[in-house]
Amino acid sequence: MISATLQVLSRVQSGLERLGRGATLEALQPGLSPTQTRQFLQAAGLPADAQTEAIYSWRDGTRTSGLRLDGLQIFPGFYFLSIEDAIHNYRAFDSDPRWRPSWLPLFANGGGDFYLVDFGDPSRPMRHFRIEETEHPIEFGSLSDMMMTLAGGFERSVFFVDGQGFEMDDLKFATLAAELNPRVTWWTDPTLGGLD
Repeated sequence: MISATLQVLSRVQSGLERLGRGATLEALQPGLSPTQTRQFLQAAGLPADAQTEAIYSWRDGTRTSGLRLDGLQIFPGFYFLSIEDAIHNYRAFDSDPRWRPSWLPLFANGGGDFYLVDFGDPSRPMRHFRIEETEHPIEFGSLSDMMMTLAGGFERSVFFVDGQGFEMDDLKFATLAAELNPRVTWWTDPTLGGLD
């Protein structure tokens, strides 16, 4: 599990390199051991999880001090939270009625939106928590599926850098996500929003 996830993450890293995202790569912190990640999860009352341990063994999220948001983003709009920041946000949203105690945020946009792993579901899907919404859909069947989709986004030039910053072609991304995540209705059902 860990080696397969690390292979996909190396594709994401290569994509960041191709786009000249050097500041983002430099801001990524050294990885943790699976034991360290497990200890953080257990201290927060969350179960051990091989995929979460794998991504944090690659990097312990992003150092945020002194950097603009665009420079932090590992994919357009979102940066990778350190395990400490992930747990901090997990606890900060504990009293929010829209939040579930089984949700751990991994990626943040800096404005209250997150991609989070849902530990309440045995398959550990990835949900998109939008601060202004009441529904928070599953967008990827797992963290591994999300990383595979992001790697595809880099490799198919869905993500790009222009005068506005780190951007993506939303329609191309939705088409790619539907192709790679055919069991996720967010992307395959046009009434839900992924392909609207």
